Amino acid sequence: MAQHISIKNSCNKEFKTIYESICRNFEKGISLVQFSLKFQEIFDESYKEFESDKVFITWRNFKNIREAFEIHFDLQKNEVFEIYLVK
Repeated sequence: MAQHISIKNSCNKEFKTIYESICRNFEKGISLVQFSLKFQEIFDESYKEFESDKVFITWRNFKNIREAFEIHFDLQKNEVFEIYLVK
């Protein structure tokens, strides 16, 4: 099973940059994200943390290694709820 590390409140400068970049993409609208090639929606219900959660995966370079990040978007609040580094 994969380990999920929250980057939302991380002190690491690189994680903060990745978090802010992903949030800016989602601020442009969920429909743009759904049709973007940078983000892939995960339709499996087991990934959701709550009913109105929409889950996406994206990849970013972190310390010259391509890493996967799982994004949880709250449809009711219309904001990114959590972002995890998936190891």
